[in-house]
Amino acid sequence: MSFIHKTEQRKEPPMQADLYAPLFRFLESLIAAKIPEDEQKNIINIFKPIRLNKKELFIKEGDIPTALAFNVSGLLRCYYIDTKSNDVTKYFYFEGSIISYSGLLLKKASKYYIEALEDCVLLYVDYRSFELLTQDSFFWLKIIKTMQQHALIYKEERESSFLLETASERYVNLLHRYPYIEQRINLGHIASYLGISQVSLSRIRGKLRKI
Repeated sequence: MSFIHKTEQRKEPPMQADLYAPLFRFLESLIAAKIPEDEQKNIINIFKPIRLNKKELFIKEGDIPTALAFNVSGLLRCYYIDTKSNDVTKYFYFEGSIISYSGLLLKKASKYYIEALEDCVLLYVDYRSFELLTQDSFFWLKIIKTMQQHALIYKEERESSFLLETASERYVNLLHRYPYIEQRINLGHIASYLGISQVSLSRIRGKLRKI
């Protein structure tokens, strides 16, 4: 497993006219409006395309995060190693996801690893440059507020799923949200995300096939 965290080491994919279109659509979905032309230019100026190969790490435990990214294509996984040396999946970053983490906001060492499960193309931005871009901007204030609301909703739904749902219900709900997840992610990672063993997940899948 290789690791890259310095901007100058990252491989830049060829520039494409539509490379930023997914990011623009994502931001427009948050504010229900078109992005002003000057803001589009600002985004293109500071978000730089990079390529991450399968199994490459975006960040590893112990590193001080300095950047965030938008996932244009591919799939990544955020995980940590628990006290029993188990690999525990915390998030999956599908296309259209913002790759950010608490260590970046707190300016503290990361507790997590973020690994590319597939070859990925990201739009990568230094966090300090992002702060300067968003400073005193009503446009970005609205976007950041909406993203914070979405993050809070996700956190509460995730917590309630472990408190109020069975493992089978969590699995079924995951399939409803991501119908093709099993074609892209191995069952061990999926089981870990659901908080169960791979053996338990196999039993659940077997029972559901009989229904």
